[in-house]
Amino acid sequence: MKTKLTAQETPLHKVFSDDYLFTVPSVQRPYSWTTDEAGELLDDIIEFINHYGIRENNISNVDQPYFLGSIVLVKKDGPKSEVLDGQQRLTTLTILFSVLRDILSDDLRR
Repeated sequence: MKTKLTAQETPLHKVFSDDYLFTVPSVQRPYSWTTDEAGELLDDIIEFINHYGIRENNISNVDQPYFLGSIVLVKKDGPKSEVLDGQQRLTTLTILFSVLRDILSDDLRR
């Protein structure tokens, strides 16, 4: 039986929506990024934001998407998605978003 492989560009806010429920197969290596790798990812995102002058009021006008890198998922019907590649980045972003959620004021959390 042939399996169809499809690739698509997906906005980050969609990846972290209820459309995806990530599981990491036990054959994947455990999370191993240090503050060095996490810092590089964060610095890269901040550089992109600064380069394009991205602010809350103009984010929808930015034509150039940020390239996070390839993330390979096995996703069938429903939100369940197995992470085959990109686990370190997804986990790091989850940690980052959790920290931001905890430190932002209630007005900015929306």
